[in-house]
Formats: sequence, C-alpha cells, structure tokens
Amino acid sequence: MLYKVDLDVVGDLVRYTLAPFLIVVGFRVYQKVIDVKAINILVKDGNFQQFQLHGFYGRLYSQALKKLMKQQLTETRDLQESLKNREDYLTLWSHEMKTPLTSLLMIAENNATVPSEEVSEKIELVNYQLKQLLTFDRLDDFNNDLDFKKIDLAECIKKVIQQNASFFLSHHVMPDIHVPTVNVLSDSKWLSFVLEQIITNAVKYSDKNSTVQIEYNNNVLKISDQGIGIAKSDLPRIFDQGFTGSNGRTHGEATGMGLYMARRVAKILDIKIDISSTENVGTTVKLIFNPKKITTK
Repeated sequence: MLYKVDLDVVGDLVRYTLAPFLIVVGFRVYQKVIDVKAINILVKDGNFQQFQLHGFYGRLYSQALKKLMKQQLTETRDLQESLKNREDYLTLWSHEMKTPLTSLLMIAENNATVPSEEVSEKIELVNYQLKQLLTFDRLDDFNNDLDFKKIDLAECIKKVIQQNASFFLSHHVMPDIHVPTVNVLSDSKWLSFVLEQIITNAVKYSDKNSTVQIEYNNNVLKISDQGIGIAKSDLPRIFDQGFTGSNGRTHGEATGMGLYMARRVAKILDIKIDISSTENVGTTVKLIFNPKKITTK
C-alpha cells in the first residue's frame, strides 16, 4: 500500500532539496565549461597571467601551472637570447676573419709580390680568430672536456709563448719571465687557453719595443704590460661578453670575447682573475690560484 504524501511535502522536497542540488550541479558544470575554455585559451595564446581555475584544487592547479609556464617562458627567453648572442658573435667573427684576408688581397692587387712576413702575420691572425670561435662554440659543454692533473706552470707558460712567438715579434714585444718551478692541479689545455688570452692581450696592447712581465709569487701569477691601458670607466665591464671598451674599439684586433671566455674557463679551473690598469701606463692581470692546488718541487 502506497503512503499518501501530501502535495505540499512533495513541493517542499523539490523546492528545498532537488532544486538546490540541480543548481549546485549546474553551477559546477558551468565552472567546468569555463575552466575548459580557459585551458584552451591558455594553450592557444600562452597568456598564463589571467589564467585561473575554480575551486580549491583548481586554484592549486592554476598556481602550479602558472609557476611551471613562467619558468618555461624564462628558459625560452634565455635560450632565444643565447642563440641571438651566438648569431651576433658568429657574424662578428666572420667579419674579423675577413679583415686580414681582405688586407692581403689588397696588398696583392697593388704589388707584384707580398712580403712573407705580412702573409704569415695575417694567416696567424685568421688562425687565432678561428681558434677563439671554436673555443666559444665549445664553452657550453667544456665541463665534459676536463682532465685535471699536475702541470708545471713555468713550462706551460713557455709553451704558450713559443706557440705565439711570431705574435710577439710582429708587435715588437719581448716576454720577461720570472716563474719558479711549481705544479698546479689543473687542465693543461684549458689553463693554456686562459694564459694565451691574457698574454696575447698584453702583447696586443703593449707599446712597441716594450716587455711583458710574467712573474709568480704566493699563488699569484702576474702578467703586466706597458701600453695603452684600460679606461677607468671600462674596468667594471671588461669581462662582459662582447665588450671591447674605448681603447678596444680603436684597436683592429679586439672582439670583446677573450677576457669573457678566459674568466668563464678560469672559474671552472678554480682560478680568480683580477685586473688593474692605468691609461697610457699599462695593465696588470693577476691569476690567483687556489693554494690547495699548488705544490712546489
């Protein structure tokens, strides 16, 4: 037997129970539709600033997604900037390598013979620029190319100077070396690279018929030149990528990459680089080694 239920009770049941339930369900469905649209817009436009899902878990998801996308956006921008810098410097280096070759062609066009010294100097400059370019290309992954062992610092310096002997001669500069027999725990190839950048810079900006002093004392290797020096206003930026400074811009061989690369490599080798300079007097570069990596024979 069916119970007789008053119609008023049924009406109240629908009004106070079923209707609110349908309203809540409908509102939740509406929120889900809005959330799906928001996600579709986010995927299409990538505008995560206005992105917000509803509900407690929706807000947590929104915050996590915003953080992730912000990080991804930062990484993308960094990558784009890195690629642009790489493209800019490839363009710069291609120009720098063309300059000596163009100079040789002009000499050849205007003269029946070209002095071997000039040919050798220009080829050496091209080779130097090419080595810098290849080194720059390897910098991002050079941690996988390290082989630490004990290196005779004096011998390493002498090899660098021997490899750049014609560079010294063409600039009419002589080395003056006072380095005792000490061993440093380092990577031979990359330490030589740092030394080459510093020493060739010293030669490049030295006065003719001057000397480059190379001396070692108390874990510090000092390389000093007698030349044009560096403007005081330029000193804070000398390690910046591509920065040549006021004196460097007037010098045909400057690319603004040598010191930048030298410091990047030196940091991995646990070497600190400190530079002091006075215009029209000269520059002193200090390579400060970790005492724990220095041994004397």
